[in-house]
Amino acid sequence: MISRRGAIGLIVGGAASALGGCDALKPDDVVRYRMTVEVMTPQGLRTGQSVVESRIEHGVSFGSDAPGISYKLRGEAVAVDLGDGRVLFALLRGAKNSDGAAYYAYLLSQAFSHGARTEPMPPADLLKGRYEPLRKWARRHDLQLDLPREAYPLLVTFRDTADPASVERVDPADLAATFGPGFEFRRIVAEITNQPVTNRLEQRLKWLRSHRGTLKPLPPRFLDDPSDPALRLLGVGAFTTEISK
Repeated sequence: MISRRGAIGLIVGGAASALGGCDALKPDDVVRYRMTVEVMTPQGLRTGQSVVESRIEHGVSFGSDAPGISYKLRGEAVAVDLGDGRVLFALLRGAKNSDGAAYYAYLLSQAFSHGARTEPMPPADLLKGRYEPLRKWARRHDLQLDLPREAYPLLVTFRDTADPASVERVDPADLAATFGPGFEFRRIVAEITNQPVTNRLEQRLKWLRSHRGTLKPLPPRFLDDPSDPALRLLGVGAFTTEISK
């Protein structure tokens, strides 16, 4: 399979079916995002960044039910240091979609379809599943947009960053409920970039390389587990893909 790196494309909704009739091997499509998370704290604005790489691989198609498309993801979660040992993480998965690779593959189309604002706005046909225009657009490194809340990744924190089981979900609409008065979520900015994928989260979460299984121990009766479903099967892969086990 031919491959090439750099910010050269992103598949959007509808493209999978459009490619369904193509039996030839296709070049890989890759886009890198620099994700910036901004939080207002009593001590002022705090930010965190990471660069992730979303790859869409096209293989042999066997019709619309098996278009030969797969998604790959590299990178790590965004960590925002809020002070006093408190850290907010924006994970490698959506708030509603646990498949991080698919979440990032469709991130731009999600953002545009929910009315994300960018200057200049893309042509309307980018929202109609037309493949080539979006590939050309994604080459532009001046693309920067605020994600709408519907397209946010899952946000979490730890009561103790040394204890993976102390993970808690964070509501972007009510940071004060988790961190106290004066904390307010500002925005998440996604930018197309050609910067290298970041790999520094292990310095903050020392257990990433050694941890196995889910962060929270599974209860004996899994179906009766009253905890947040988004956290039940949360593992190391939601924080980083850059650690080889």
